[in-house]
Formats: sequence, C-alpha cells, structure tokens
Amino acid sequence: MQIKLIAAGSSWWERFIRRWGVSFLINEDILFDAFGDPGVFLRSAAKYNIDLSKIRHIVISHDDWDHISGLWNVLERNKKVTVYICPNFSQETKARISSCGVNVVEVRDFQEIIEGIYTTGEMQADSEGRIIYEQALVLKRAEGLAIITGCAHPGIIKVVEKAKSRFSEKIYLLIGGMHLKDSSRKEIAEVVSKIKDDVEKVAPMHCTGRYATRLMLEEFKDNFIRIKPGGIVNI
Repeated sequence: MQIKLIAAGSSWWERFIRRWGVSFLINEDILFDAFGDPGVFLRSAAKYNIDLSKIRHIVISHDDWDHISGLWNVLERNKKVTVYICPNFSQETKARISSCGVNVVEVRDFQEIIEGIYTTGEMQADSEGRIIYEQALVLKRAEGLAIITGCAHPGIIKVVEKAKSRFSEKIYLLIGGMHLKDSSRKEIAEVVSKIKDDVEKVAPMHCTGRYATRLMLEEFKDNFIRIKPGGIVNI
C-alpha cells in the first residue's frame, strides 16, 4: 500500500501566502484532504502523475479551507466518488458537496472505506474557542497500523488512543499534521514522549511546528521520515 504526499504547506511563509494545508493519495483511488490552494493541488497532481479520474473515495479530515480548497476541482472532473465527511461539518460545506452530484457519507464512528482502510469517524476539538470536528484515517497492514492526520485538532494523543481503542496492532507509522505549532515546549515534550511509547515511525508536517518536528527528529532518529510532495511511503 502506498501513501503519496500530493502537497503540504508547513512553514510560516506558506501559511502567510495561503499555500497551506496537506493532501495525500492512498494507492490510486483514495484522496485524504485536498490542500488549501487549488492551483497548487492541481499542478502537483499533474506533476506527480496522479490521475484524478481514478479516485473513488475522498476523506476530508475537517472543513477548514486549507484541507478542502482543492476538492471542488476533483468533484468537477470526477462524479464517481464517495466523499466521507463528519456529520457536524458546516451546512455550507455539506450543501456544496451534495450539489456536485456525488455520493456523500457522514461518518460518526469507525467505518471501513475499503478493506483495511478505516476512518476514525468524527472527533471534537475546542481550538481557540472554536469547535472543530475532525476525522483521521487508519490503514491496517501487516507491519501494523498507519495513522494519517489532517491537523489532529482533537489532540494527536487522542487520535492515537482512539485508533488503539479499536485495533490491537502496533502503530507502525504516524503521518500528517499534528497541531503542535502553538504548544509550549513543555507540552510538546510531553506529547512527543507519549507518541514515542506507542508509535514506531513518524512523518510530521503541516501544523506540527518547527520545534515539535525537530524534537521528533531527535527522539525518533532513523525512524523519523522526511517526505516531500511527490514522495511515497510504502507500508
């Protein structure tokens, strides 16, 4: 099974110019998030030989602009998809997706998308006084579990614990945004220590933050994965 990074914005400057967000392709037919700049998303898909017409399942972690902006380009070109969303996404987002004439599934709890690939279903977060509803992906493979996150607003530890509550396999890989960019160094150290107890390999990006990323590199050493757009992780 392949996880390909289509696009990621992780620096302060990328956030400032709204080249921010993340997007992954699992194998050839599952899209997880759709980045924050639709032009970058489309150019990256073309550059990395991604055929958007082959996508059959789209999982949106949460409906902030930086994870959904490229979605509309996919839905214009491909109506043979099922879009998996959280039940408490905004009515505006829900209505716009439905207007594209595609199948929409609202996921409250764990749901298998295809064999061995699950969404965690909706998790709730209070982020700076704003309630955010978010889901993550869990891939079940021989090596163990791979957890793919968009931003992990509910807390990356809570996401890991939710996966552990359902599956007995070890967590082989944790990849994606981990929302530690605004956390204190003490908080980050505590989170990284807990992650290290449960996870074999990490590939942080997007909203994880520079300090947290550096600390993970120091703690995980050879089990720290750097991945750039177009890069692939095989599990």
